[in-house]
Amino acid sequence: MKFRIIEEAWGINRKTGERKVRRTAERIFTPEAGQVIEFPLGRRRFGIVSVDEERVVLRVQCENSADEKEFIIECGTGGFYNPRSCDGGYRYLFEFDTDEPQGRPAAGRRRVKECRYSIAIKVEKAAGEHDYTQSKFFGSPTVPNEWVERFYDDIIFLAQIRLSDIAEYDPDNILPHSGYLYFFLDAEMYPSDQLYVWVEYYDGEPDTIIDDFNELSPLPCGLNEDWLISFGAAPPDADGTKLLGLPSGAAGEDASLPKLLLQYDPLDFEGVPYLENVDGYAYVLFGRDEKDFDGAVYKVDRT
Repeated sequence: MKFRIIEEAWGINRKTGERKVRRTAERIFTPEAGQVIEFPLGRRRFGIVSVDEERVVLRVQCENSADEKEFIIECGTGGFYNPRSCDGGYRYLFEFDTDEPQGRPAAGRRRVKECRYSIAIKVEKAAGEHDYTQSKFFGSPTVPNEWVERFYDDIIFLAQIRLSDIAEYDPDNILPHSGYLYFFLDAEMYPSDQLYVWVEYYDGEPDTIIDDFNELSPLPCGLNEDWLISFGAAPPDADGTKLLGLPSGAAGEDASLPKLLLQYDPLDFEGVPYLENVDGYAYVLFGRDEKDFDGAVYKVDRT
C-alpha cells in the first residue's frame, strides 16, 4: 500500500478573486508508524501515527503542540490540510496512491477517486450587528436588486455562500471563488420532501437586503434569523452540514446519484423547524456535472 502527500503553493487576489496554484512537492511512500515526512518549503512535518489495511492516521507536527492536528484517512478517501491563511501559503493533500492496490473502502462508503475533500460548515445564530453579505443560512438574503421581483410567497431562502470564503478549502476549484451562490426552495408542497430547489450563481456584489423574506413562506416562524457560517477543511465523507464531498447516510451508498453540492444536517440548527423531524439529511445535488446549477436536485434522506 502506497500513500501520497502533495504540497501546493497557492495565492488569491482579493480584488479580482483570481487564484493561482502550483505543485511544489510530492511524497509517495509505504506508510509505517513512526515515520516523519518533511516539506521544507512549507515548513511542515507529518508524523505517521498508525497504519492498517483500512486507514492511515497522521499528525501535523508543530512547534506549539496546541496547533497539532490529526487526520484519519480511510482507504478510498482523502484528506486536506490548509494552515489558516487569508491570501495564500502552502496546503497539503493526503491520498492513497491510486496506482497501487488498496484495502476495501470504509463500510457504507462508495469509493470516488475524484472526490478528495468536502468543506465543513459550522453555523451559529447571529447575535447583534453583523455583515449581511456574509455566508449564512436563513434570515435575510442580500441579493442583486434586479432579483427582488423574481421571488414569490412560497419561496424559502435556504442559504447564501460568499464564494471568496471557501476558496482556500476548494483546491480543485470545483466551485467559483468569486461572487455568491444562493439556495432557494419552492416550498409550496412542504412538508412533502418533493420540493424544487433553485440554485443561482451571481458573479458580483449584491446590494439589496430582503429582511422579511421567509415571513410569508410556508414556514413563517423560525426561519427569520440569520445563521452565520464558518468554513473548514474536511474529508469527503465527513458528516454534518457541508459543501461537496460524499453524501452521508444511505445516499452515500447510491452511486447513481449526482455529485453532492450541499448537505444540510437538521441537528446543526437547534430550534429551526425546517426538517426538524428528520433523522437524516437534506441534499442539494449537482445537475449533469459540477458546473450545472440550473439542473440541481433536492433530496431528503429520512433514515
